[in-house]
Amino acid sequence: MIAAAFLMGAAAPADAIRIYDLKGRLVILDKPVRKVLLGEGHFLATLALLTKDPVSRVAGMFPDFETQDHDGFARFADAYPLLAEAPTIDGTGAGGVTPENALDPKPDTAILGLGGHSLNDPSKQAIELLTAADVPIIFIDFRNIPIVNTRHSMHVLGQIFGLQAESEDFVDFYNREVSRVTDRMVLYSGHRPTVFLDVKAGLTRDCCFTTASSMLATLIDVAGGRNIAKSSLRDMAKPLKPEFIIACNPNIYIGTAIGSRSQGWTPGGPIVLGAGIDKVLARRSLISATLRPGISSLSTVDTGHTHAIWHQFASTPMNVYALQKLATWLHPELFGDLDPEKTMMKLVNRLLPIRMEGVYATSVLPPTEVH
Repeated sequence: MIAAAFLMGAAAPADAIRIYDLKGRLVILDKPVRKVLLGEGHFLATLALLTKDPVSRVAGMFPDFETQDHDGFARFADAYPLLAEAPTIDGTGAGGVTPENALDPKPDTAILGLGGHSLNDPSKQAIELLTAADVPIIFIDFRNIPIVNTRHSMHVLGQIFGLQAESEDFVDFYNREVSRVTDRMVLYSGHRPTVFLDVKAGLTRDCCFTTASSMLATLIDVAGGRNIAKSSLRDMAKPLKPEFIIACNPNIYIGTAIGSRSQGWTPGGPIVLGAGIDKVLARRSLISATLRPGISSLSTVDTGHTHAIWHQFASTPMNVYALQKLATWLHPELFGDLDPEKTMMKLVNRLLPIRMEGVYATSVLPPTEVH
C-alpha cells in the first residue's frame, strides 16, 4: 500500500510525491499510483486524456459511466476489452461501498469528487472505510468551479500517476482554448442575454429542473450569459415553476442531453447527444424537448434560439468545448470566428484509440437562417 500523510507532517521520503488536492488537503505518496479506485466512473474518461492505457490503472470504479452514458462507455469497452473485467462498486452513495467491493481489488489510492452522484465528499461511511484501511483519498473536481478546478485536478492527476508532462500538455491546451472566450469577455461591456438551462431536458414530462450555480451554469456566466435561475434559487439545483420561466421570457433556451441511441429514443424523451449520435437525431430530439408544457410557450422557441449540450460536460475536462459552444450561442457576433468543433476534434483525437466521434451540441436555427 502506498503510504500517505494528511496535514500531519509525517516523515516521508525525500522523493515523495506531495500534492494539495481539491479540498486543500496535503497528500503525500511515496511513489506514483499504479491502481486507483475511481469514486466516479466518468473519471476514466479523464484518465484517457492523459494516457493511452487508462483501464490498466483502474482497481475498481462506480458504475455511473456505464449507466449514465451507455454509448460512450461502449466505445471505451470496444477500445479496451479488459474494461469488462474491471471491478465495479455496486450501488451509489456510501451504501454501495463494502470492504469486499472497495478493498479486495487492493487500490493504491482512491480518487473522489467534491460532488456528483457517486462516491464523493459527502460519502462519509465510505471515506471512513478507506481511511481505516490506509487507502489514501484524493479529491478532484470538474463540477463546482469548472474552469479553475479542471486545471488543478489535471495537475494533481499528472503528479500522482507520474504523467506530469502529459498533464502539462493538456492544461496548456485547455488554457489556450479557454482564453479564446475569457480574453474577449473581460473586455465586453454589452448586453448579456438571459438563459434558461433545462437540466436533463425531457427526462420527465414535468417542467423544469435547473441549476443556479456550478457545472454548466458556471460556464454560462463565463460565456457572458445571465442565468434566470440565480434570481430564484437559493440552492444550487432545484425545479423552477413554469410560470416563473415564462414570466422571465429568457432570450435563450439550453437543454442538457442525457439520452442515448442504444437506450432508445421516443418523441418527448430526453435530448440525445454524444458518441455515435448524428445531426438529424440530435436536432429532432431537441425540437421534441421544446414542445413540452412550460417550454413550448417560450418566445425563444418560436424565434429559434434553442440549443442543447451534452450533459456529461458537467463532469469532464472536455467542458472547454461546452464553454466555447455556449459563447457562440450567447454572443454570435463576438465569437463569429470561434470554431468549437475544431476544439472538439482535438479532444476526440486525444482519446484515441477510443472512437468518441458524434454530435455533442445542436441548435434549432432561427427561421431567417433556415435555407
